[in-house]
Amino acid sequence: MQGTVPPELERLLLACCEATHLDGAGLSIVTTDGTREPLYATDDVATEIERLQLTLGEGPCVDSSVSGSPVLVPDLTDAGDPVASRWPVFREEATRLGARAIFAFPLRFGAIGLGAVDLYRTSPGPLDRPELSSALGWVDGVGVAVLEAPNQYGDPAAPATTNMVVHQAAGMVMAQLDASIEEAMVRLRAAAFAEGRTVNQLAVDIVNGHRSLAKEEA
Repeated sequence: MQGTVPPELERLLLACCEATHLDGAGLSIVTTDGTREPLYATDDVATEIERLQLTLGEGPCVDSSVSGSPVLVPDLTDAGDPVASRWPVFREEATRLGARAIFAFPLRFGAIGLGAVDLYRTSPGPLDRPELSSALGWVDGVGVAVLEAPNQYGDPAAPATTNMVVHQAAGMVMAQLDASIEEAMVRLRAAAFAEGRTVNQLAVDIVNGHRSLAKEEA
């Protein structure tokens, strides 16, 4: 997560958890080129949920950011849930972390998509109507806080979210494999997940010449 987070943003997410009777929250933003960056999480489980989605490129926060609609999963262990079934690996890993229910809400300001907020609970069950209404209200406040402090994000001193390094590594992989930038990002995510690392950690090794995905293709 980013090293410096506005106190107001932290306060809003913690208050949202309390108002909705949920156990934790994570926030990811979407940069102007469409790249997601985990920004803040209230606890270790939420931190890992955000990083897991970045690594896999799948999950409720990803879907909510793309669709602009809430993604509500009252029981991650329900194999018959048509939403959660789209993310088999994420669902398994998030459950292993201790999450049983997860609810993602898009951060939007008019037509502008800013990212999404994930809220999780360690026990299954849907949000009731008042909880859902409360979550939507708090998330609107989070979106305003993100817009009011744009200079807090993309701190080059925070290596865990060095977005530029990921783009540089993706460009190198694209050239090495003669692939599209989209395929290069998929290869980066797959390799990072297989090694239990973040995309950013792998990207640093590729840029520094310590790793080459092209060699693994041979």
